[in-house]
Amino acid sequence: MSWVQNLAVFAASLLTDREREALLSRGVSNEQIDEFQIGYLNKDLPTGMPGHFLEWSEGGQKLNDVFVFPLTTTLGEIRGFQFRHVTRGRKEYMDFFLDRHEPCLFGLHQAIEAIWAAKAVYLVEGVFDLMPIQRAVPYVLATLTAYTNNQTARLLRRLVRRVWLGYDMDAGGEKGHKVFQKKHGDEFEVYIVEYPKVNGKQMNDPGDLWEAWGDARLIPFICSAIERENPF
Repeated sequence: MSWVQNLAVFAASLLTDREREALLSRGVSNEQIDEFQIGYLNKDLPTGMPGHFLEWSEGGQKLNDVFVFPLTTTLGEIRGFQFRHVTRGRKEYMDFFLDRHEPCLFGLHQAIEAIWAAKAVYLVEGVFDLMPIQRAVPYVLATLTAYTNNQTARLLRRLVRRVWLGYDMDAGGEKGHKVFQKKHGDEFEVYIVEYPKVNGKQMNDPGDLWEAWGDARLIPFICSAIERENPF
């Protein structure tokens, strides 16, 4: 077992009811916790961690009370992690990558078969945006920012014809939509999903919309947005 696999297994073993409840409150199902191998760390690390990771994580001290989200390749190799604080008030997150030689995203391995079958992909920014969307359309990826890097773009050129952009409804997300359309609008059919207002408040992302609506309304909304542009 590689050290990244060891870290993922170790972190998954540390999830308690407290962390599971926090994930459930953010729209993550119990099945998704297992499917995406979500874990938890609070400074302690397993043995066998390499020096560069120990240096980056300050011996684990940086990773205090964090969720662990493995980032995968198409073949399911873990080539990075995103660490996010369990406490919602601590909004900062940390990304660690082994390298950037090939696409490594949250949900890539889980989505690749559906992406291939549908010749389509739905892109969101964050890991919590992905979870409720995945229950509606399985070909969703979290790019971890409102930007698609060159490695991911090359992969999409090989696999898809249609791209749904579901980035956040803020300045960063709007810029991400415009940049993607400018760079790749002649390569794909590009559709932008706009999230609605709920009780007069603009929903910024799928995670916010799920918290307002739950699966019962969010899933039909996403499916209808896809079907309007993809009536097969």
